[in-house]
Amino acid sequence: MTDITQSSEFVPDDSPGDGGRISAKSAARVGAASITAAAAGIVILFLTSHALSPADNAEFLSFWAALFFVCGVLGGVQAETTRAVGAARLKTDSATAKGARVFTSGLIVGLAAAVVIAALSPLLTTFVFHQDAALVVAALVLTAVLFSCHATLAGAAQGSDQWTLFAGLVSLEALLRLGAIALAAVATASLVGIEMACLAALAAWLLVLLVSPGARSALAAKGDVALPRLLQNTGHALLSAASSAALIVAFPILLKLTTSPADYALSAPILLAISLTRAPIMVPLQAFQGVALSEVVKNPHDGWRTLRKPLGILLAMGVVGAIAAWLVGPWLMLIFGPSYAVAGWALAALTLAAVLMAVLTLLGTIVIGLGQHRAYSAGWLTATVVAVVILLLPAGVEVRSIFSLSLGPIAGILVHSLAIARMIRARRTESAS
Repeated sequence: MTDITQSSEFVPDDSPGDGGRISAKSAARVGAASITAAAAGIVILFLTSHALSPADNAEFLSFWAALFFVCGVLGGVQAETTRAVGAARLKTDSATAKGARVFTSGLIVGLAAAVVIAALSPLLTTFVFHQDAALVVAALVLTAVLFSCHATLAGAAQGSDQWTLFAGLVSLEALLRLGAIALAAVATASLVGIEMACLAALAAWLLVLLVSPGARSALAAKGDVALPRLLQNTGHALLSAASSAALIVAFPILLKLTTSPADYALSAPILLAISLTRAPIMVPLQAFQGVALSEVVKNPHDGWRTLRKPLGILLAMGVVGAIAAWLVGPWLMLIFGPSYAVAGWALAALTLAAVLMAVLTLLGTIVIGLGQHRAYSAGWLTATVVAVVILLLPAGVEVRSIFSLSLGPIAGILVHSLAIARMIRARRTESAS
């Protein structure tokens, strides 16, 4: 983990507005942070599978999904903040002076999200959470406010090319969560204790803010547009992030709402398999998203071309990963206990589904980086609608999960691909004329 007590570490890694690419050293730091976050998530799943019964672990995975759904939705704040700060750095001083402070926007969004969650609490306590429901909802309300500020800082760091700051924030958040959950698993081994321990990660941005002048500078940054427009853009990003989060992190909740209680109580193995096949791909990719978005914002004409190689790598990883999952995955699942057996073909299919989700995410990054917020929203909404419709079909939990997580992203990929193709054609026509 980056040593956040060394404030000199938290300085811009690239000169402002130079349009240059992220340095190899900075990319390595972001990569190391994303690996740390992915590893911490897998260890947490291992700890909870041993500390809790399968039924309690299924309940914990619902809370885990809800927690990261809130964080995933507020990831829209991070994406728009990255774009707004990056775009503002490319403008003249007079144009930038009219922009709103991104922290103001982030705080407004966080408070609004907290109000929405509180208003939905009767539904959440009736249909989703059945143990310590009031405490769980209160935790989600607190998460909405604090994580929105965290997302604003992360986005401002990315937009201002402070990649070491961003990497330190990612690492610290993951390690705080892991440490607190490990302590709770040893000290209490109770469901509610482990759930509340997840909140420790919300202190990450505050700790970084206390010790890092660079972080305080980033949080004071302005965007490229006034507050009403910034909130409007963030609204589009939130809508898209809600759709993506529903598929990426909140899938257990969708499954719970479309499955009988008796069947869902037995779903912990497939839910764990979904998380394990997805984490090695999606967690690093989500950290890399900021790098990709920054590249596209800096160079809207050709920046998207730099993502063709990562797309090829993703597809290659999917094929190799699927084969490995089929051959050794069933034995690895047994590490979590004899109750977590999953067939090799299912693990292979879930691995390919995770790759499809990653491709959708990366294409969406290109679309929003080019300023096409509506197309970005349309792609994710299409993917979510298709996924939910498939979950409503009469089939087993395993089959519904695999087809939902595969066909939904494919539909979204088609929408985003068409949007990118239209933009390329429009620019070629513009250049020709």
